Amino acid sequence: MIDSLGGEGTDRMEGLSDGLFAIVLTLLVLQFEVPDVSAGELPGAIADQETLLFSYLLSYLVVGVYWIVHHNLFRNIVDHDRILLWLNLLFLLSISFLPYPTEIMGLYGTQFAWVLYATNIILVGTFLTLVWSYAARSGFVADEIDDWTARLVTVRGLIAPAVFVLSIGVSLVNISIAFFVPILIAPLQWLWVWYYRANRSD
Repeated sequence: MIDSLGGEGTDRMEGLSDGLFAIVLTLLVLQFEVPDVSAGELPGAIADQETLLFSYLLSYLVVGVYWIVHHNLFRNIVDHDRILLWLNLLFLLSISFLPYPTEIMGLYGTQFAWVLYATNIILVGTFLTLVWSYAARSGFVADEIDDWTARLVTVRGLIAPAVFVLSIGVSLVNISIAFFVPILIAPLQWLWVWYYRANRSD
């Protein structure tokens, strides 16, 4: 009787993940509605959707980046077991929920809306980091991935969640500034790449 749900390869996990990513990217744009106003009022009505557009673009970028990260990680994850399957499903759960807080954020733009939105992204990054960390500790990664590299990749996965935790704190003081805190992810990722290249083993 086959009960382990484990084995070599991750094709089915990647196929399910890619399909869900595609659906989420599609759902994000469905939050937009064409304003039911006169032609003269149209520019103002579209301008009123500024926050909605911001939340859409940010979420599209987040989902797109995490699709790339997920793809890159699974190039090096070569085996799986039941626990890894469930961890990947938790990651997909957090991704699939993102259109909801995206629309809430776009419609209201309040501190509470940002906390809900940022918390969702924190969970996305945390769950994907757990997928990688568990796979590395369980010996499911490619042989060329040494322990130092595996740990460093785990640290990299926590950069975005940490920045969004910071953004929640900033939102308690000024919600407008909190919107720009995620920009910090770019220089922190650059520093990670610099450190990795400077210290990786020959």
